[in-house]
Amino acid sequence: MRDSMTSAVLSLCVLLAVLASVVPVSNPAAQGQTSKTAKPSTSAKKPAVSTKQLDIKSEQMQSSFIKEAEDLAGQYFDAGQFDKAKSLLEAALALNPQQTVLQQKLKKIEETILTSNDIEYEVNPAAPWTSAGVQVFQDRPIRIQAEGTYKMVLSSTVSAEGYTDKDPAKDMLAGIPFGALAGMVFANGKVGKPFLIADGKDFTPRETGQLFLRVNAPPDNKNTGKIKVTISGYVRQQ
Repeated sequence: MRDSMTSAVLSLCVLLAVLASVVPVSNPAAQGQTSKTAKPSTSAKKPAVSTKQLDIKSEQMQSSFIKEAEDLAGQYFDAGQFDKAKSLLEAALALNPQQTVLQQKLKKIEETILTSNDIEYEVNPAAPWTSAGVQVFQDRPIRIQAEGTYKMVLSSTVSAEGYTDKDPAKDMLAGIPFGALAGMVFANGKVGKPFLIADGKDFTPRETGQLFLRVNAPPDNKNTGKIKVTISGYVRQQ
């Protein structure tokens, strides 16, 4: 019942948004006439029909919808259905983007989503890219938080060229600080673009796939220690 109610409410929102955005136009038949064929009218012009009462009714419907959507969103939030609560508030804000109360409630829901569903993982700083054991989803935000220290130990023989960053699957990562924690989404058999996590990051994947983590260090490092990572939001443990 709640799902059908939500669909009905959202449909009403779309209808109201359309009504609010309609721009009055003149009679289509009159628009089709050219200056060459137009003839002067011998009768009095028909008075324009006032839509004031219709506009008032439209505003009342919008106000009623926003109030009901806000109340229903609160009930969904209390029931732990954060996505449905978020969708209702977004629909209400589409009608009145300046509603600061709705904006604050939406931010609260988004923050609740990002801090829920925690999954913990320990990163070995000496390892190459390693799956964090979670699936992430396209256009669904996640939060990654990291804490801890490790000892950087290198025994590489390096030329004047330094460490290469040509292959993100095994080399150093371009644009990411040396020794920093980085992430990457492996989707559809392809390695995604690495991104900096450091001690924390909110990230929205462009594709659905597996989350991989690693420290930006040469592949033959002898690093010791562990970094504790907490992943939350739209994630699923595998």
